[in-house]
Formats: sequence, C-alpha cells, structure tokens
Amino acid sequence: MASAPKPGVAKRQAATQQAQRVLRITVKGETFTLCPENIPFGEQVAVRKACGGLPISSFWGGGTVIAEDSLQVLFWLARRACGEPSLNLQTVLNEWPTPLNPDDFDIVLEDPDEDDNSPES
Repeated sequence: MASAPKPGVAKRQAATQQAQRVLRITVKGETFTLCPENIPFGEQVAVRKACGGLPISSFWGGGTVIAEDSLQVLFWLARRACGEPSLNLQTVLNEWPTPLNPDDFDIVLEDPDEDDNSPES
C-alpha cells in the first residue's frame, strides 16, 4: 500500500534548498561567498549593531534588487564568513570603491546542485 508524504515535507525541502543558496559577490576582483538565507545569529546581531538596529532583512530581500548599501553589508558579511570574523563594517565602507561602476562588481546567486547530495560545509 502506498503512503502519502508527511504534511509539510515539500515546504521543509524548499526551505532547506533556499538556505543552501550561495551568494557570490565580487568587488574590484575580490570574490567572497555567503549563504544569505542562513546567516548565523551572531552575525545577524552584528548587522543590527553596525546598522542602527536594522535587521539583515533590510539589506537582503531575496536578490531581485540590491542597492549599494545592501551590497556593502552583504560584502562585509561575506568577508567575515570567509576568514575575517573581526572585520568591522566601517573598514569595508572606508575601502569601498567610489564611485562603484558596473564593471567593478558582480553578484551571482547560485542554487545548490540538486544532484549533489554530499554533505558540505
């Protein structure tokens, strides 16, 4: 006898896939990655402290449009995630290229490979 899937399984699978999406940000030739739907609580608190109480959701709404201030915050978080955990936002803002031209940056949101079921960090 066939059994129906448990209620909510598809929603949980979709949420898991969304949390595994990788945002690849390149600014002036430096590339860093971040999983924007899976930011650790401590990093969410760091965003609030650095941005006057605004949550990360103020800067990331799914990738349809990213303003320059959002790009700066996401780039900062990506650098922290990629080996600079004590980097502060002001340092990123001080180093930010001004003006930022379209050729100076690239943003790619990558979905996890559906065929790849191997556990990775």
